[in-house]
Amino acid sequence: MHIVDILIGLLIFGYAGYSLVRFTKKAKKGKCATCEVEPTCKTACDDVNWDHVIAEALKK
Repeated sequence: MHIVDILIGLLIFGYAGYSLVRFTKKAKKGKCATCEVEPTCKTACDDVNWDHVIAEALKK
């Protein structure tokens, strides 16, 4: 029974370590690397002309 407990503990801590390393690597790349919609994002990660965005929003 103790071996199963140890294996479960190793699995949990191993995944936690993996997640921490993956998060740290993404965080070093910038905000868009951590964004979940980054592959399909067209505005947040590119240089945005905020004057144009604000003008369009005020028209509505």
